[in-house]
Amino acid sequence: MFFLSRTFVALFSLTLISLSVHAGLSSSPMLGHVDMREATVWVQTDEPSIIRVSYTESEDATDLIWSLPTETDRANGNTAHIILDKVEPGKRYEYRIEIDGTLENTVSSFETPPFHHNRTPPPDIRIAIGGAHYVMEEGFEPPYQILGGGYNIFSAIEASNPELMLWVGNTAHLRESDWASKSGYLKRYRQARSTPKLSALLANTPNYATWGSADYSLGNEGRHYSFREHAESSFKAFWPQPVSVSALDGIATRFRRSDVDFFVLDVRSYRNDTPDTEELPVILGKEQIEWLRQELLRSTATFKVIVAGAPILNPAKSRENLSYAIREHTDFLQMLRDERISGLFFISGGKYYGEMTRLVHANSYNLYDLTVGPLTANPKDNNDELNFFRMPGSSSFERHYALIDISGPEENRLLTVRVMSTEGKELWSRNIKASQLQPAGQVD
Repeated sequence: MFFLSRTFVALFSLTLISLSVHAGLSSSPMLGHVDMREATVWVQTDEPSIIRVSYTESEDATDLIWSLPTETDRANGNTAHIILDKVEPGKRYEYRIEIDGTLENTVSSFETPPFHHNRTPPPDIRIAIGGAHYVMEEGFEPPYQILGGGYNIFSAIEASNPELMLWVGNTAHLRESDWASKSGYLKRYRQARSTPKLSALLANTPNYATWGSADYSLGNEGRHYSFREHAESSFKAFWPQPVSVSALDGIATRFRRSDVDFFVLDVRSYRNDTPDTEELPVILGKEQIEWLRQELLRSTATFKVIVAGAPILNPAKSRENLSYAIREHTDFLQMLRDERISGLFFISGGKYYGEMTRLVHANSYNLYDLTVGPLTANPKDNNDELNFFRMPGSSSFERHYALIDISGPEENRLLTVRVMSTEGKELWSRNIKASQLQPAGQVD
C-alpha cells in the first residue's frame, strides 16, 4: 500500500510538471508576404504546439482579431505559417503570438500596402537585399576557421526602414552533417534563423527568399539530386511563399509592391549542368522561362524585377552563372528583346562578392543585374571571373547589403541602388530612370 501511494504521488508530480512546461518559440516570429488583404506570419516552437496570432490596429489595442489556431508541424521542424486574413489596405497592425493558450509578451508590427490603384500615384518604396548568411555552430565548423560574423549588419538593415527584405540565396549553408537527412536540413535552417540580432528584422519586415547552392546541397546539384525533396520541403517550411506556382516544380513565385512586380526564379529545380553529349546545359528550364515570359507580358508594373539565386547577366562561364548554359542564356535574352518588355531589372545572389553587371544592347535598352554578396558569410574576390560587363566601381569585397529605392512622380519614376557596409555606410550608388528601361520607339 505504501509503495502504491509513493508511486501515485510520483506520477501525480510528473503530471503537474509536464502541465507547467510551456513550449516556447525557437526564434523570433517572421513576417512573410504582406498584401492588402492578407499577411503571413511564420512561427517555430520547441515542441509541437497550438499557435494563434492576435493582431489589432495600433490605434485601438482593445479590439483584438485572432487567427485560426494552427498546430506547428513536427515533420517540418515544428514550424507553422499563420494566415492573418482580416487586414485591410494601408493599415498598421501590431501582433503577438499565443502558444498553447499563453500569449507571448513581445509585440511586433507590420503595415499593409495602400490601395493606390487608379486613386493616387504609386507610393515610394524601399527594398533591402541580402546575400549569403552564415551562422557558426560549435562542433560543426572546420578547425581554426571563422566562416561567419558581422551580425550587427541586421541592425543596420532594420534601421534603414525597408518595406521588405529580399534574401537572394545561401541563407542556411549546409554542412556535411546536414545534407543526408531532412532532420539535418531543418536543424541547419533553425540554426541560421536563431541569430538574436536578426529577430527585429524578421518580426517587423516582410521577408522573401530564393535559394542558392548552399541551401540546396553541398555541391552544385540540380534536378537529379537524390535529396531534392528534403531541400525543397525544408526551404518552404522556413520561407513562406507569396504564391505557389502550380505549373512549376520548385520554389518560383511572384508578388507585387507599389508599381514593382517581383518575379523570383528557381535556379536549382530544373538545373542539369552536367548533361551527356546529346543534351545542352540547362539552369532555368523551358517551363520556368515560359512562365516568366507570360507573367512579364501581363505585367503593368513600371519596374519588373527578376530575382535569382545566381547571376543572370554575368557572361563569365562559371557554373554559378546562367551563362554557363550558353544556349539557354542566349535564348532567354533573345526572348526579352523579342517581346519588347520594358522596366526590367535583375537582382541576383549566389556569390561571395558584389557587383553590378550592365549588358549593353545595340537595338534595345541596357539591362542591369545587381549581384549582392555576403551578409554574414566570409567575402571573396572576383579574380576568377572575367565579367567584362561589370560596371566600374561596383565591386564589393566585404560584407554588405543593398537598398533599392523606387521614388519620384508617376511619369518619372527612379530606381536608386545603394550598396551599404555592415555599419550602414554607403559604398557606392547608381540611379536608373524608368525612362531608360524602355525599348526603342516605345512610349511609356
